[in-house]
Amino acid sequence: MEAEDFWSRIKEKLSEKGKTQEWLCNEIGMDLQSMRNRIYKSRFPSIEEALRILSVFDTTAEDFFGISNDGLKSALSKDVLLIPVMEQAFSAGHGQFVPDTEEVREYIAVPKELKKFGDKFAASRVKGDSMEPTLFSGDIIISDLNGYDGDDGIYTIIYKGRGFVKRLQRTSDGVKIISDNRHYDPMFETAESEDFRVIGKVRSVLHNM
Repeated sequence: MEAEDFWSRIKEKLSEKGKTQEWLCNEIGMDLQSMRNRIYKSRFPSIEEALRILSVFDTTAEDFFGISNDGLKSALSKDVLLIPVMEQAFSAGHGQFVPDTEEVREYIAVPKELKKFGDKFAASRVKGDSMEPTLFSGDIIISDLNGYDGDDGIYTIIYKGRGFVKRLQRTSDGVKIISDNRHYDPMFETAESEDFRVIGKVRSVLHNM
């Protein structure tokens, strides 16, 4: 579902109730101008705001996003999770700027089996070639938001103020930040570094075809 479709359905819901955008903003604690900006720019609300909006209309994410297809609705309720695709891209290259606030581009369905890794996930796009042939520019990565789990693997990280997706390998005095593309040199940070933060581990990849 695109953001424009999301807001179109919300408009329909408001019309059915005979309510206004002002009423909805008061119900969910959202600034009216912020809502109007998101509608105008075809941007999703945050995942928390979206869930509060759906709660006002007494519906679930599964029902709302599958509302036009009973078969899809049934499948969503049993087999998949809906998670946001964030505006933030993670660089497989030289670093991607990290904005002060996250914008949701769209929602995607992912297997419910991912729940074994936790309750919070976000999806983002890869930009660059440093993780080839594992990840390619344009791929969508689904990561948990649990930080470093103690094991080596591919993680989304903030390094020196920029967003990366890299392979992390623990060493005796820190962590090695590795690109799968051999043309990129590895980086290293100590365990005490304030320039390095792990967001979460990549649990699934949707390759850009």
